[in-house]
Amino acid sequence: MRRTLLALAKAAPLATAVTFVGVARAEPDDDQKAAARLLGTDGVRAAMSGDCTSAVDKLTRAEALVHAPTTALPLARCEIQLGKLVAGTEILNRLVHETLSPTAPRSWVDAQKAAGPLLESTAPRIAKLRIHVDGVPPAAPNLKVTVDGESVPAVLLDNDRPTDPGPHHVAAEADGFASASSDVTLADGQSLTVSIHPDPKVQAPAAIAATAAPPAAVEASLTATAAGPAHANRTPAYVAFGVGGAGLVAGTIFGVLALSTQSHLNSECNASKECPSSAQSDVDGLHTDALVSTIAFGVGVVGVGLGTYFLLSAHDESPKTTGLVVRPWLGPTSAGIAGSFR
Repeated sequence: MRRTLLALAKAAPLATAVTFVGVARAEPDDDQKAAARLLGTDGVRAAMSGDCTSAVDKLTRAEALVHAPTTALPLARCEIQLGKLVAGTEILNRLVHETLSPTAPRSWVDAQKAAGPLLESTAPRIAKLRIHVDGVPPAAPNLKVTVDGESVPAVLLDNDRPTDPGPHHVAAEADGFASASSDVTLADGQSLTVSIHPDPKVQAPAAIAATAAPPAAVEASLTATAAGPAHANRTPAYVAFGVGGAGLVAGTIFGVLALSTQSHLNSECNASKECPSSAQSDVDGLHTDALVSTIAFGVGVVGVGLGTYFLLSAHDESPKTTGLVVRPWLGPTSAGIAGSFR
């Protein structure tokens, strides 16, 4: 291998001497050719000395300026040596399928011939990683999946993704879900499936209350101005019942969550109610669920009571220019509904 690299190092200055068929790139100017020649020579020498990290940097820059098989081959070798099998084999694939000019130097032809056996021995070592995300559709526009910080296109989810052997960090995030991740290690040629489970985020108490009874919407809905024909106006009663029902449903859901968390904590905490530090998140969750349940039940009870009052007091009346405005209110540990005529 050292003899091959030495030959490539001697041939590196020829990298700009020949243009080859099928490579669509603008003709480099003299400054670019000179820079590519210097970078290519330094890169091959770094590869010969075993410094593949430096070699990859210099050879990649040389290839970006002027492509030549005599720089592409050592670049592929060093990528593979550094564990970047996917990147290395892609360079080799391009080199193997390249059409050289009939006047291409012998060193270029030798580099292309050497790429074939290296590609055949390296390709089977590439591992395959299949990523599945639970609870979020792969086509969701807000879904972001990464492997070692590199974004994974949605079309590759639930499909084999060629991946370098070794350890990898897989992460997924989406709007409305908590981020989730998993660490995996792949052996040479291994196929592995990893499932990521992002949990839905629990809405904050203020968000629950706003969803159940937005003050502006309630005020607009319950403003009943009797300007038409005489009839019993039951709209405020229906709206109040809707608000109350939503509050009772939300209160029940969070009450059940609080009871479940309390039961779990009873099994973890000792008789003096001292809980381990690992249970702190459950304690915080219990307090949040209990608070949301209390507030939601308060809104629900007041809404149902007010709806009953509106329903029983509705009667036919003549056109008027007055209206009833109802506004729900929320406090740290209480809730209610205030009304006024105008």
